[in-house]
Amino acid sequence: MRALIVLTHSECKRLIAKGLKEHPEVQDAKENGRIFVSRGSTTAYVLEELTGEPFEKKHYVAGQMTGDKKNLYRYGSLKGEKRLKEVILEKGVKREIDNLQDELKKFEPGDIIFKGGNTLGADGIAGVYMAHPEGGTIGSILPHALARGIDVIVPISLSRTIDDSVWELSKILGNKTIDPEYCMGLPIGIMPIPGEVFTELEAFDVLYPEINVFHIGSGGVGDGEGSLHFLLVGEEIEVKLAYSEIVELIQGEEPYIPDVD
Repeated sequence: MRALIVLTHSECKRLIAKGLKEHPEVQDAKENGRIFVSRGSTTAYVLEELTGEPFEKKHYVAGQMTGDKKNLYRYGSLKGEKRLKEVILEKGVKREIDNLQDELKKFEPGDIIFKGGNTLGADGIAGVYMAHPEGGTIGSILPHALARGIDVIVPISLSRTIDDSVWELSKILGNKTIDPEYCMGLPIGIMPIPGEVFTELEAFDVLYPEINVFHIGSGGVGDGEGSLHFLLVGEEIEVKLAYSEIVELIQGEEPYIPDVD
């Protein structure tokens, strides 16, 4: 049997988060270790799924892409005073943190760091934008993760896919190389993230391992701008189950509306 579904950005974020909640390594780290969930619009959904506690996701972000028309401040960021504190889960217990560096020193193999990405290269490597001159959150995370062998998982939508390599782009971007008068917001660099990329396809694979899912297209108009289109192929009972659960997700998911004031 074959079925077609269309998911908006918000619905894709929820799907990715639901898939990560069922990820075996994530479940083990939640029960026995530590999980750091960095700020981001997609990671906010991950945190909500892991804790089962709804919250103001629009305030669990730092940098964000906006649709500002008046000021063209599109590579922007949420005001610092509005940002929620970042969170660590220790054996499933949620705890807000003040000093990320101190917390990461406690992490060991088997623990997990969630860091969302802004772009997904054709080579399967994700990248994150950096407006901060010292690399911001990703600049704090990677030395600890790479030195100790801590798993970094990158929840990121297929809508972020580009044709080029993030590694190659990182050589020509830089927040000090962009003329600020010709930049729609904050100048940025880009950091390749050596971690496990987890898109909608990985979420489908975790949630519905018996069916094959294909990303067949993107885009739309109105509320469907930026939507992703998927083909589901498999046995009738499996496809119908997946389709019905996705319909339930769609009907229950509110659009993500950022705070841009």
